[in-house]
Amino acid sequence: MAQILTKISQGKIHLSSPFGPLEEALLETDGLMIPVLKKLIQKYADASIWDKLEYSLNNKAHFDRAYFVKLGCEAVGGDYKKILPAMASVEFRYASEVVVDDVFDSNDERMGKPSMPKKYGQNTALSLAAILKSVSAMSLLSNFHEVKVDCDSFIDINIKDENSHHLVYLGQLADLQSEAMGVDEVTDSFYLDMIKNTTGVDAGFCFELGCLLGGGTKEQQAALCEFGVCLGTAMQIRDDVIDYIDDKSIINKEPFRDFETQKKRLPIIIAYRFGQEDEKRVIRELFSKNCLTDADRAALSALVQTDFVLGYIGKVLNELLVKAMLNIEKANIGEKTLSTIKQLMGLLNVR
Repeated sequence: MAQILTKISQGKIHLSSPFGPLEEALLETDGLMIPVLKKLIQKYADASIWDKLEYSLNNKAHFDRAYFVKLGCEAVGGDYKKILPAMASVEFRYASEVVVDDVFDSNDERMGKPSMPKKYGQNTALSLAAILKSVSAMSLLSNFHEVKVDCDSFIDINIKDENSHHLVYLGQLADLQSEAMGVDEVTDSFYLDMIKNTTGVDAGFCFELGCLLGGGTKEQQAALCEFGVCLGTAMQIRDDVIDYIDDKSIINKEPFRDFETQKKRLPIIIAYRFGQEDEKRVIRELFSKNCLTDADRAALSALVQTDFVLGYIGKVLNELLVKAMLNIEKANIGEKTLSTIKQLMGLLNVR
């Protein structure tokens, strides 16, 4: 799962756009969401697990998915203060998915803290993940008491909520499948379908949900959903690139973790496909190792941070961002939100 909005500034991989205003907006959303999330936990969950459920929410830098729901609402002139439970619902769902992700990947750490499976044990963590998903659904359903949504739209958005959850796990299964595949067997289309079904679909649903609850038309909902899919997919690509920065304090996750768990992500796929024979041999040898040395990590960073690899990834990102912008134009959103969205898209440079 992507850390959607993490500030990066190192070597050839950096974010050239000003991050200040977005950082402030995210911090404002974080402060807004924390009491809402705690209140909903106390409303819908048993008191014996409140602390465990609250712990699960400390899994990333910001409540960015809630922020996307907020943007979707504001884009069509809606009042986000009326949809706080819906904003919370996407964070509960993400927290649930993160627990399962950590079980799949045997992650002992998340954001510098013990992961849920490490802290509470795998079986307990999976039970808590299921409860978090239930709290997510109850939080979303409760919000429809406070906003006027017609019956058909109510049914449709709840089906889309469940379908996006379904697609995320199809993406997870594809990711697991890729671990058993050779790096030369994973195509661009396989990779892009996999990440679209995870981070892409997740972000698309957030924007569509906010748009619906903000009073947007069906056309605006569809356009913002497709925008979010493109944006989320692009952000996952960037997240996969920063996995090769050997600085945990900057990227807020264990560097090279995806590589060590045999995941075949775009940077290494391209480095291998277009590499010289000796470079391909190095990549195959490193994939055979259970643990990478400092020298191994330096070699991997050098292989994926070439002008060719970053240029190739940049073209893929640009295609997604062009499509994203076309959908934003279709949505006919307010100028303030449009400015924010352009800043978000500006974060996706990898050179």
